[in-house]
Amino acid sequence: MRPIQNEAAWQAGRTAKILANARTTFYKTFPDAGAIETFICSGRSEDGGYEPNFLGSLISAFDRFGKLSEKQVEAVRKIIAQRAARKVEWADKEAALNATRVHLGTVGEKIELTLTTRHIVEMDGIYGVSYIYICEDADKNVVIYKGTSRNFPNKGETMTVKATVKDHGVRNGVKQTIIQRPKIVDTTV
Repeated sequence: MRPIQNEAAWQAGRTAKILANARTTFYKTFPDAGAIETFICSGRSEDGGYEPNFLGSLISAFDRFGKLSEKQVEAVRKIIAQRAARKVEWADKEAALNATRVHLGTVGEKIELTLTTRHIVEMDGIYGVSYIYICEDADKNVVIYKGTSRNFPNKGETMTVKATVKDHGVRNGVKQTIIQRPKIVDTTV
């Protein structure tokens, strides 16, 4: 038997082989091993370490031992199932809300609305910066304003505006009223 030339390289190779065998066994033992590994990978932090939470401890164990125990796998399956159920519940709530949403006013006519700004999207374009203001009224109807003016209330602020209805649209199953030339009547709502 030849003497080991580089002890560190030999040990690294031995460890890599053990991890590869453990990972192969893990994938043969659990048919959903790929989904489990993909799920626990969110426990890695951006700096290459591990998040200080349950998923971080699982991916750390997976990297160290090449596999998870049966109890760890069951815990991950339970979390995946709970998240899937929650997504279905949220989708059902969103679908029920979308069914009650309506288009406001008539295209081309002026209307007065009390709106709360929910989100602002800033876009750089050929003519400078433009903004998309995504707003809701008290009945959760979606109103969109796109323009270059920054004289529109910030996220979370409520105001009353007079505006012309530019269009009625649907995006991702959500009815939207698009307005143009809004004039703020009152911001103390």
